[in-house]
Amino acid sequence: MPHNETERISALHAMAVLDTPPETDFDDIVRIAGEICGAPISLVTLVDTERQWFKAKFGDIAGSETPREVAFCAHAIMGRDLMVVPDATADARFADNPFVRADDGIRFYAGAPLLTSTGAALGTLCVVDHSPHRLNLDQTRALRALAHQVTEALELRRLAVTDELDGIPDGRTVDLAYLTEARIRELRGIADARNVAITLALKDDAAVQADPAELSRALDYVVFTALKLAPAGGRVAVRVLGTPSPTIEIAHAGGSIPPEWQADLAGHRPAEEPVPRAVANILRAHGASVVSTSAIVGSPDVRFELRFPSH
Repeated sequence: MPHNETERISALHAMAVLDTPPETDFDDIVRIAGEICGAPISLVTLVDTERQWFKAKFGDIAGSETPREVAFCAHAIMGRDLMVVPDATADARFADNPFVRADDGIRFYAGAPLLTSTGAALGTLCVVDHSPHRLNLDQTRALRALAHQVTEALELRRLAVTDELDGIPDGRTVDLAYLTEARIRELRGIADARNVAITLALKDDAAVQADPAELSRALDYVVFTALKLAPAGGRVAVRVLGTPSPTIEIAHAGGSIPPEWQADLAGHRPAEEPVPRAVANILRAHGASVVSTSAIVGSPDVRFELRFPSH
């Protein structure tokens, strides 16, 4: 048991996510994790008092939960970083585990804890294989970054389902370029592992009135959505401008159908799922509007702009 088990369980239950239906954002993350790590199974697990429950799963895996006492993830949440088991049959902690001893059982496991800002490990983003397996440096960096995306999505989801989004509670002047640059730095490991070039151009100062924590989460999600849509070998180009108003311009090979958050913010249709609905609400509370601009001549990219009020 983690030393902060009581606080950890309280934080998990406060997310209001256990036993909820599948959601696109979490499904996308486990799919990307499996593809990047070359693993046939990947999961978002949440470790409750006596079970681990799967919020999302990719690959051939039955059921929606397992007992905590035999869960690899119950060990992974004890640490602060990735736990890797190259061959479970050679690891004293897991050699007698029923999921290892079973026919075609688990051999490889890598799990990154889902850490909240207060240090509570809610569960893991993990990848699993039936054969011994190792991860290279790019894959481990990407898995850590994807776990961070899961945690951010859980927090966005919580804000939506608990109706905690109400204006800008901690509004102050912040640099839009700084926030955007930090988000791209977080995502670069995923981009590199998918062979997607992600670039950032900073044209001039772009001051906005914002709650930096909430706006950072929303911007992180917006850029990650573009990164998800870009094909392997593609590109995501981000540019921050200060005039005539603070603007983030994003070009990516995403096709002609806007994602849910974008359609919601533009007033076309409300987002059906909590995470994109939370993103649209945060951007709306910050006075942002989304504008689709013309396609780039000679490129498969589409382009849109997030425009904020001048400070």
